[in-house]
Amino acid sequence: MASKNIDLKINGVRDGKQLSPELLDVDEVVNLLSYARDFLFPEKSKSRARVSVALKEGSAVISLQVDSATAVKSQALLNQLNTEHNLGMLTTKQMDAIEGLQKYVREQNFVLHFGEAEKRAEGLRIDRETEWRSPEDIWIDEERYVKGEIVDIGGKTKSNIHIVTEEFDTLTVAADKETLSEDDKNRLYKEHQLSIRLKRNLHTGEYKKGSAELIEFIDFEEKEESPEAYLDRLIAEAQPFMDKIEDPDKWLKHIRGYGG
Repeated sequence: MASKNIDLKINGVRDGKQLSPELLDVDEVVNLLSYARDFLFPEKSKSRARVSVALKEGSAVISLQVDSATAVKSQALLNQLNTEHNLGMLTTKQMDAIEGLQKYVREQNFVLHFGEAEKRAEGLRIDRETEWRSPEDIWIDEERYVKGEIVDIGGKTKSNIHIVTEEFDTLTVAADKETLSEDDKNRLYKEHQLSIRLKRNLHTGEYKKGSAELIEFIDFEEKEESPEAYLDRLIAEAQPFMDKIEDPDKWLKHIRGYGG
């Protein structure tokens, strides 16, 4: 099986000397290897190929020989991570590994390069000043349906709907006054289904409190639409907009908060 080297190269000064492998403590090497392994192989697999390790000169280099597929995939992720500094694109295990490397670099005042041996400049660079975008700060808009009893509609300063649902308990849904004033149905204390938009945390999956907004009331009987037909109609209405998107992958990354 073809293989490539993924390196952790550490630059710095210790004991008045430029860092070299013999100046690293065994615990440092073990911890750094653990971080590298968890980043490269975030999912446990008994079937993964053996990873050999070597310590090399050139400051201090810890080199891991991995299969080509792992090297290529990891290099691409490290490059993107270096550009965007967005921890939200990582698994929990990978995120912990990067945070471990960051802590080590900050404490020792080192500079670390993580990437393919021949393409380290295109991989990840970490120093004590490196800052990261926390997954908790990354929210995406999500549209969904909620069903329940409406217990309040309106409001003097903020117009909204209070609906009691199984998933959210009592959910406050913002709605503009025009929409509510033009609605001719008596919806109070009755079961209804709403189409809403709200913000969801990209990493934790949690919904942001107070972010729900009304898209529309779903009145299937009046529209003579089944839920499936309603969804088909929404897709058809969105299609002209989607057709204008030249690069769907780039657009989706932007919507998810990855930049680009």
